[in-house]
Amino acid sequence: MAAHLVSVLSPLAGRVRAGLASAPGDGLQGDALIGAARAAALAADPGETRVSGPSLYRLSLGERSVVVADAALVRLFELLRRLAASSLPVLVHGETGAGKENAAWAVHHWSPRSAQAFVALNCAALPESLVEGELFGHERGAFSGADRARAGLLERASGGTLFLDEVAELSLPIQAKLLRALDQQVITRLGDSRERPVDLRVVAATHRVLADEVKAGRFRQDLFFRLSAAVVVLPPLRDRPRELPLLARAFLEDACARAGRPALHLSAATMALLGAHAWPGNVRELKHVLEYAAATSPGPVVEPSHLPESLREGLERMDVEPVEGLREGTETTVPRAFQNLAEELRTLERQRMVEALEATGGVQTRAAQLIGMPLRTFAFKLKQHRIASRGRGPAVE
Repeated sequence: MAAHLVSVLSPLAGRVRAGLASAPGDGLQGDALIGAARAAALAADPGETRVSGPSLYRLSLGERSVVVADAALVRLFELLRRLAASSLPVLVHGETGAGKENAAWAVHHWSPRSAQAFVALNCAALPESLVEGELFGHERGAFSGADRARAGLLERASGGTLFLDEVAELSLPIQAKLLRALDQQVITRLGDSRERPVDLRVVAATHRVLADEVKAGRFRQDLFFRLSAAVVVLPPLRDRPRELPLLARAFLEDACARAGRPALHLSAATMALLGAHAWPGNVRELKHVLEYAAATSPGPVVEPSHLPESLREGLERMDVEPVEGLREGTETTVPRAFQNLAEELRTLERQRMVEALEATGGVQTRAAQLIGMPLRTFAFKLKQHRIASRGRGPAVE
């Protein structure tokens, strides 16, 4: 049975973008289908209808691409696309490593300024003594070591987009100078008295709540109002479960390509472990984990033992959880009565493969598709789990 959903982003005649998703290919739940359809529509050109599929979860943004599959992130990028057409400054809230720079790049890519420079500064990465010169530039002799004149980031971003990551880390004096530059669209280099015109579109980002920083006196209220004309909130990776397997496979594929080794595949047990992790470092942490796996896995399948030890130890510590509501002096933990998690996952994986072969009459290609496993991995796992397909059903050796 197949059902289809269409998502339309723009109602203007001749400018409609539509996406088509189907069940069971894109899922069986309504929210999953809607998310897939909206992701396809987001990737479509005006006047075009796109059909959902794995390639469409990679949203092409010029020289970059991002995975956009979860409904919440699809809605966010739809909003960014609409905001890009305006000149409003955009403030992106999100945890460290969640992909705030990709959101800023999307605003630039979809804006009328896309042909001009995109200039990024991590405000937390530079000592305060260097931030002013980096932002505003300097003339020769402005300070010790300034042997030549240098344009700052605001000048280099003129006509394009300036991305200020972790903007809350700027000192109050630098905040005041930045506010003047944004309000008057002029800058003055260190060691110079001339004002130079600039044409800036600013996207700022922070993992802090800027309104709280204003109340605490650490961030200027007038600059906060200047930067927050449009505010978007980037959900953390743990709230985007649909994207985790897509991102994991994409990062693993990229890491293998850079290492010049054959493609690897993630076992069901490994994917389950990745799904159980809280990912405090978000997308950046996931990328590093898959790069580690690509470097250390003997192949062709990445198993839980090939993941960083710190990740596996963190999950093992979650096996014992405190019980809330117990009286003082009583037992406060649940005794473990489980088999090794990796073994339990392997048992489940084997069971699902047997069930898939039974459902498809022993046809391996269809069975692999049914459980979302690459055929090459499926064939490898048949031998690993000692499963043989005979006649119209699976046999276990």
